[in-house]
Amino acid sequence: MRIRTLVPGALLGALTCAFSLPGSASETHMKHLGAADQNASTRFNVYLPLTHTAALEELLRDQTDANSPSYRQWLTPEQFKERFGPSHESIERAKAILEANSLTVTAERTQSLEVRGSVAAIERLFATRLELVQTPRGLVKLTAPNHGHLTMPAALAELGAVIPEFAPHLMAKVHSQHLEASRQQLNRGALPGASSGDRLANDFSLFYANDLKEAYQAPSFRALVRPPFSRHPAQVQMAGVGTTIGIVISSVIDPVDLAASFNSTISIGPILDVQEYSRNSNLPVPTVKIRPVDGGSGPFNPATADAFEASLDTQMSLGTAPGAREILYDMPDLSEASITDAYTALVEDNKVDVVSSSFGKCELDFTAAANGGQDFTFILRQQHAIFQQGNAQGISFFASSGDDGAPMCTSIAFDNNPTNGTSFVKGVSVPASDPSVTGVGGTNLKTVGAPSSDDVTYVSENANFDPRLPAQFTLTDGSTVSVDNHTWGSGGGFSVIFKKPGYQYLVDTESDRHRSVPDVSLMMGGCPGDADLAEQDCTVLPRSAVIVWIGQSLAVLIGTSASTPEMAAVTALLVERLGTRVGNINPLIYGLSALQTWLGGRRAPKEFQYFHRNISGNNNGFIVEPGQAYSEVLGNGTLDIKNFLLLQESPAAGEPGSRSNP
Repeated sequence: MRIRTLVPGALLGALTCAFSLPGSASETHMKHLGAADQNASTRFNVYLPLTHTAALEELLRDQTDANSPSYRQWLTPEQFKERFGPSHESIERAKAILEANSLTVTAERTQSLEVRGSVAAIERLFATRLELVQTPRGLVKLTAPNHGHLTMPAALAELGAVIPEFAPHLMAKVHSQHLEASRQQLNRGALPGASSGDRLANDFSLFYANDLKEAYQAPSFRALVRPPFSRHPAQVQMAGVGTTIGIVISSVIDPVDLAASFNSTISIGPILDVQEYSRNSNLPVPTVKIRPVDGGSGPFNPATADAFEASLDTQMSLGTAPGAREILYDMPDLSEASITDAYTALVEDNKVDVVSSSFGKCELDFTAAANGGQDFTFILRQQHAIFQQGNAQGISFFASSGDDGAPMCTSIAFDNNPTNGTSFVKGVSVPASDPSVTGVGGTNLKTVGAPSSDDVTYVSENANFDPRLPAQFTLTDGSTVSVDNHTWGSGGGFSVIFKKPGYQYLVDTESDRHRSVPDVSLMMGGCPGDADLAEQDCTVLPRSAVIVWIGQSLAVLIGTSASTPEMAAVTALLVERLGTRVGNINPLIYGLSALQTWLGGRRAPKEFQYFHRNISGNNNGFIVEPGQAYSEVLGNGTLDIKNFLLLQESPAAGEPGSRSNP
């Protein structure tokens, strides 16, 4: 049979790339539109600090400790608010201050107050002037001068109040890149002489979700498992049935695209790839419920990076756990204020078991040094409090570690004075660096058709970075500057915001003080459209990608945005297998990694090899070598899914398009 271990140069040569450049902490990407109308009405959120935080930290530890009476005893939002929310006195005092200044409190949530009022009233209370700016996506938002700085009134400052709005320059970016294949190379339907005797996964390293399920040894779709200690003794089918996955992004999807990812036929040359889910499944094609946040992002626009991201997230997650329900939290944009609102809505709804977020921003961009002396790390600490609430309610959060390798951040000097001749520097992406979130990195995957030609059998992985052409930034005057040391690869490194969490002491993360990223990895793909082929020709190296339907057409995508929703879906299978939510899954990940190391690492008995440790790689800052238990490239490695779910004796997912892997 044929086997090629890379996306060939002929195919990559026909691919065009639509990619977004890395953001910086400066406002160079915002178009200033002048002063805001004093009579215009707007809304914002006032967050107040949690109480009894030491007791909360203890509870979160106990909820993931099998020896504790509190093990997996999850709270409701009401219970969390009663035990750890802002005090009633603080809430009432904040309401009184706001209402005395001609503002209206329109909603009260566990940790925040939603407020509405005129621009004039906001400017008076916070001693600022608001200006209109237009984001790169064309949205008009309000910003405060001096990098969005608000002067907090003494009475609110005493309460510990924080406000994420009015700093729209803090904008995350999606962690994927779109390679749009030409019709001559990737076709709908069969070509003359095409055969169904192989998969695109094996010949071109282009993967659907069910290809990855076989490669990473997911349990059979038809496997029946009795949940341990479950109140419902009947066996459950391992497809995510009864679980709910949450997707947080700034776009809706086209349901036709999702359906096509389950039932369609495509080909490259003589290779025919058939998806026949409905023929082989006892479950219907899954659907997605849209939950707008702050009005949502508007109609589906397949030309945007966020739309590609939403399509990728839903198809990878539901392709891995097709029996799950899914709710897409659609926010207006990827500003940190919108992101905070979306996570708030998600934990208040308390309807999802696991959450996938495929976007991020460099931690350094929130520091005072990057913002003219104004510190915005309070936004990250507020998001951390929201993640803690979600963890206490049993929700598991996953976030992509980034696609720019270790040097994912613009320098502080560039942030304050963008000029040519600077380089990207090491850093980590939020929210992946939050210790209540699982950061997901990525690899390139090689498979082979064995024992049958339609099988997708794991052969090897690599985590080698691709050099990229210098990134171009457009300034407000229309001029451009470039930044070198530009990388494509699995994001990872050390947090400058969060200290090392307890679970990371179970392995050697090469730091005794800082949170290390990522925690785990799966296939992300490589060889981006802006690869510097003169420095390293990635078209002749083992590289991979995923197949996605977008705007009722085919696309090829790469990025940790592919590995993250897959990992979230694997955790949905775990939730189904256990019959309960699992909360912060990082203690389990590091516990299994430590057990594998104790039993011999990559030489441990097969059933205890939870993570692949035969991977080498380099993310242009850190190196992973075969046998290494943890690295700032891949975390604890990629999964053997059956072992990770403690279903070693369960049958595995077979060839894609079969009853065991429809």
